[in-house]
Amino acid sequence: MSQRRTLILVAAIAIGGLASFLVWNYVNGIQDQAYSGAERVPVYLIKQQVSRGMTGTEAQAYIVKEDIPRKFKPSNAIANLEDISGKVALSNLVPNQVVVSDMFVEPSDPQAQQSFAERLSKIRGEDMTAITISVDQVKGVAGLIQPGDYVNMMVGGTSGSAAGQTNTDPAAKSAGFVPADLLYQKVLVLAKGQSAVPQPGDAASNAAGAGATATSDSGLYTLIVPVTAARWIAAGSDGVILTLVAPDYTPTAPETLNPKNGLPGMDPNQITPYGKNGAEASN
Repeated sequence: MSQRRTLILVAAIAIGGLASFLVWNYVNGIQDQAYSGAERVPVYLIKQQVSRGMTGTEAQAYIVKEDIPRKFKPSNAIANLEDISGKVALSNLVPNQVVVSDMFVEPSDPQAQQSFAERLSKIRGEDMTAITISVDQVKGVAGLIQPGDYVNMMVGGTSGSAAGQTNTDPAAKSAGFVPADLLYQKVLVLAKGQSAVPQPGDAASNAAGAGATATSDSGLYTLIVPVTAARWIAAGSDGVILTLVAPDYTPTAPETLNPKNGLPGMDPNQITPYGKNGAEASN
């Protein structure tokens, strides 16, 4: 019985394969008839979606060269991938579109520039909003934060009471300190003042005006966050302190700090912020 079932299964697979071949052959035959006598010419086709603003150089990885009947070739189809080098995609391009010259424009073209609303793309599938906070240079890393950077946001904290400062007992001194709490970690900065993350073609002009931007910095930082986070930030915006973090910084649950146990610099294992061996020690 088992052998019979095996034979039936093999026969079914063979018949299915034959049917697939016949259908494929039939479709190709019809296509050949439709294209019979038609001159075929090369064009460049989008094979994977190209996003608005992507550079032509980057987009070349998603474009292939194929032959199509001449009558289907647009008059403004590009003749070479070099035709889009140094340009950017004007809109989202989908697979099987023939690449034409109008799809890519110079980075300086006003049509290529994204509005601020367009830059608020979803993060992890959640809608984003922009909120602006004002901090002075002491609370804003001396104005070193730039659009595209990530920051941690701290609120609260005190530097010590008068009693703690005059008392010689270490425990009494540390009791006057209240560590700041982390409101959020690794928050994306959209803009500083009215200067945003450079768009295609903006890098040179932004670099030229960097000195003027630094001297006239108003301490205004616009952040990209979910709506709920914006509500928390709005509630604590008056006392926010920003700290700059690296792009590869990994947010982690912060340690609970108890000043009554003494300040960290009094602990031999925490005598520096980097541990007892300091920043020079090898990892």
